[in-house]
Amino acid sequence: MIILIILILCNVLLAIIFKYFDKYKVDNLHAIIINYVTAVVVAGIVLQQSPIPGDLLSKPWFPYSLLLSLLFITGFNIMAHSFQKAGVAITAIVSKMSLVISAGFAIAYYSETLNLPKGIGILAALIAIVLVNLPSKKDGLNLSENKYLWLPIVTMLMSGIIEIILMMVEVEGKLGDDGILFTSSSFAMAGVFGLVFAVFKMITAGARFSKQDIIGGVILGVPNFFTIYLLIYLLTQGWEGSVLFPINSVGMLALTVVVSVLMFGEKVDLKKGLGLLFSIIAIVLISAS
Repeated sequence: MIILIILILCNVLLAIIFKYFDKYKVDNLHAIIINYVTAVVVAGIVLQQSPIPGDLLSKPWFPYSLLLSLLFITGFNIMAHSFQKAGVAITAIVSKMSLVISAGFAIAYYSETLNLPKGIGILAALIAIVLVNLPSKKDGLNLSENKYLWLPIVTMLMSGIIEIILMMVEVEGKLGDDGILFTSSSFAMAGVFGLVFAVFKMITAGARFSKQDIIGGVILGVPNFFTIYLLIYLLTQGWEGSVLFPINSVGMLALTVVVSVLMFGEKVDLKKGLGLLFSIIAIVLISAS
């Protein structure tokens, strides 16, 4: 449980760091690339050896790692684009629904248990996501008029697929003792793909890495490494995906609200208060299932 709490804290820390990116004019793509480089360095420090295996291409998990790296770099950028075009509320609500994809896959494909407490808990988690992120009436979601609705939907699908890949490599025995190597290799390849995007951006738009981009990326990279590695670690310790992913999502949601109130002075209205209540109900029910 302590590892799960650390995982949730790392996810919340990511949200806080991203919140400061706008304030300090940090370029998302550039910071994300530096973040991947930093994550690889962190893996090397933890392992006390090269974080990229010499026989990478022959590893049984390499195809999964390659696909994961593509999803990392494209997913981050699509999510950022979705926040800008589709709106923060819609993106936050729809993208977090990915827990249905990963939990549903775990139950349907790997025959994980689905009892009444878990089912109600997952439903409570979804209600919590909507309530916490639902804007006021005057702002509205305008789903019918939002021509960019496909962006948060794609973000949701990609998030769900990432969680499924992490589950598959562990459940199907692809990883063995290579959890850190798998994580660092995925980040390294994502960094390479990101660098290709950045070079194209430099050529077409004259964009350059700034001091803020580098600092922001380094700060982001440390918790980001652990958000992936600790998920894999918990799966290897016997956690069911249909339990781990919903609790991680809703735990992060609840703690982010608390941190936003304490650090940024955000107000907790009735909807957010109910969302926090449903978050607690979800965590209790899913944990007990």
